[in-house]
Amino acid sequence: MTRVILVTHGTLGQSLYDAAASVLGPQEGVEIISNSGLSLDQIQSRVLEVITEDPTLIMVDLCGGSPFMACCSLNNLPGKASIVSGVNLPMLLSFFTKRNKLSLLELAETVERDAVRGIQSRLPA
Repeated sequence: MTRVILVTHGTLGQSLYDAAASVLGPQEGVEIISNSGLSLDQIQSRVLEVITEDPTLIMVDLCGGSPFMACCSLNNLPGKASIVSGVNLPMLLSFFTKRNKLSLLELAETVERDAVRGIQSRLPA
């Protein structure tokens, strides 16, 4: 099973997980890290505390934000880990429903695509 680490600003990660769990039920293999009050080094330390040898997708909220910068600066992560930015609810739901069927690379590509598909504009006529 591929694990996920949500690294986000404030309570966003917990809120996204709670919303996904309300749709799909509680999920295993989830770690949530908030950047609140943490330096880049402290965010990195928290990620290193929870990451394992299992395939892991690290989802961050904002490309260029402190969670993204901290995770992208990590070297020599144990096992296999990939990072995807722009986490949203469609991305997380896609991850939970497909993580046992796809390789880490396929999963990263799929959740990115599904996150974008979840964005729609409905303009007034």
